[in-house]
Amino acid sequence: MENQTNAILMKSRSASACIKEGYGLYTGKFRKMMAASWHFALLYALACSAICTIMTVSLPKVTAQAMGADTLQAAMPKGAVAIACAIGVFVIVGGLLEVATYSCALAKLKDGFATAATPQKWWKPAPDRLTFRRTLVATLACLLIVAVLMGVFFTPTYLIFGPLSGEPVSNATAAITVGVETAIIALLTVPLGFVFMKYVFRTDTHFWRLLASDYPVAMKHFGFVFIVLLVSGIVVFVAEYILALPAFLLSMANTQANLGVLNGDPLGMPSHITYVSAVVFFIAGFIQVYIRMSVLFTSYYMYGSIETQEEERRLYKETAKKQALTHNAL
Repeated sequence: MENQTNAILMKSRSASACIKEGYGLYTGKFRKMMAASWHFALLYALACSAICTIMTVSLPKVTAQAMGADTLQAAMPKGAVAIACAIGVFVIVGGLLEVATYSCALAKLKDGFATAATPQKWWKPAPDRLTFRRTLVATLACLLIVAVLMGVFFTPTYLIFGPLSGEPVSNATAAITVGVETAIIALLTVPLGFVFMKYVFRTDTHFWRLLASDYPVAMKHFGFVFIVLLVSGIVVFVAEYILALPAFLLSMANTQANLGVLNGDPLGMPSHITYVSAVVFFIAGFIQVYIRMSVLFTSYYMYGSIETQEEERRLYKETAKKQALTHNAL
């Protein structure tokens, strides 16, 4: 099965071919992928529903109370700390469940969607612990890299343009500076897509060692990686935007209703708004996690294509070197 997987993966492809075949594999194997990962996706959707429901129903009430408070002490309602803690817990739990869902898809990609890797019973999950661990490590490492880059770029900007600078700076100048720095950070993180996939598929190396050796390799193929990730990101963004519209409208309506209470208006929201919000966000969260998962399939072919091109380049150099030595010997 490993040979079959390598035969499918290790092939030089163009960016358009990686995108086409990636989405073809995603749609063709969606049933098997969902059978292996729906348990974690369901739990993730519950965590997502809890976070969004709290932010939609409870947070606007606390915000309205804080905005209408006369003193600083009154501006911190009793439920504010509890709400913040609950959101933090659900964010961490939801993040772990999302990584677990992605790791199930990556495990299926690693074994070529073998029948033996499918759970014997559809209600019994069969997670690959090694893939989950490496996916989690790669995710946390990439987040750490992004955080460091943001600190390196944004800290001087804050010192120069922030309130501590003591110099009046136009909002336009600060916004343009932050926008340029954000674009630079995004471009610097593009090669991490290749490093992420290679770390998950290669189990014989450490992430930071792989980052040092293969980040320059990904930079050599920057345009290729950028196009694959950009197109995949646009597809995900459009699909999630359409899917999130009902949830967004529901959130805005509830926020406006609670803020209107400050002016003496009635709440104007039905009593069952909490249940409606929970159901809407649950459905949206479950679908969104599978929409985002499609990026892994295009990145899968991107990783295989770069590995193949690098191997072909290495073999070509070795062949040319041997021919040169033979020619000199003659």
